[in-house]
Amino acid sequence: MVGLDNAGKTATAKGIQGEHPEDVAPTVGFSKIDLRQGKFEVTIFDLGGGKRIRGIWKNYYAESYGVIFVVDSSDEERMEETKETMSEVLRHPRISGKPILV
Repeated sequence: MVGLDNAGKTATAKGIQGEHPEDVAPTVGFSKIDLRQGKFEVTIFDLGGGKRIRGIWKNYYAESYGVIFVVDSSDEERMEETKETMSEVLRHPRISGKPILV
């Protein structure tokens, strides 16, 4: 799970887990979430979205089966940065052919 800092990645992850996303603090580095969905076991890496940490995202692409890209659509001032960051993710060769959820 990737996206710009303060886009709502951790809140989204908590919602997927069935938790209320109250008082969510910024993710430093990443957090790992293990879920069981029916007969499937799913691991979500909630990766920090600050400019300095985005460089680590590519280290997770090879082992990923898909990407969740979280966009804060109310943050109009950062839409261009969101677009550029998403384009960079989609251009990466280790993402090619994998499902993307925005």
